[in-house]
Amino acid sequence: MFRFFFKSTIEDPQKIQITDKETIKKITKVLRLNLGDLLNLFDNSGEEYEVRIQEISGKKIICSLVRRLDINRELDIEINLYQSLLKKDKLEWLCQKATEIGVRRIIPVISENCVVRELNLNKAGRYKKIIEEATIQSGGKMPPIFEPAVSFEQAIRKTSPRDINLICHEQENENALRDQLERTGRKKINLFIGPEGGFSQFEIDLARQNSLLPVSLGKRILRAETAAIVACFLVANT
Repeated sequence: MFRFFFKSTIEDPQKIQITDKETIKKITKVLRLNLGDLLNLFDNSGEEYEVRIQEISGKKIICSLVRRLDINRELDIEINLYQSLLKKDKLEWLCQKATEIGVRRIIPVISENCVVRELNLNKAGRYKKIIEEATIQSGGKMPPIFEPAVSFEQAIRKTSPRDINLICHEQENENALRDQLERTGRKKINLFIGPEGGFSQFEIDLARQNSLLPVSLGKRILRAETAAIVACFLVANT
């Protein structure tokens, strides 16, 4: 079944109007769906519906409800990924894979050793599109929220001591991420991943002062984008 993301909340599932030009083009020109064909629509509230195409015009497609789909593929734990900015292709790949795993939020962070120092609006739109497509492909219902870029200090202030706040650090030798996860039963984890050059010692010290626990991903030093996916996968499956 073909799935499509409805960017706003579906108010009346009995009669849904699709007006997004790109979605209409994909339904009519790429997939060549016709009147009576079925498709799935999910919105940003987590609801998903099987609908039937009732009317097609150049500016809208009207669908009627067949059934509400009670499918839950979301994680029981909320993962907020604080990812230091990476080069475009690496961040695109990371957004795609983190979405497939099921993270709730992706927060770009400008840390000391970042090669990329800003995130322009055009790139942010591209990342959000990749996230939507990965959500559709992976069967998810709620695309991760891609937030505006913040400084490392601002990112620290966004966390709460009531949550699990972890910062991955290649020089940490005592606290393994997996061991830390097995000791906790909390439902929200804020996970900090550094850039290509890693976090600075100042940033690690600042993190410790603000209730972030440095953790290790193992003996090997991983690329930044690899570390993010390994860490998210461990959180999602431990």
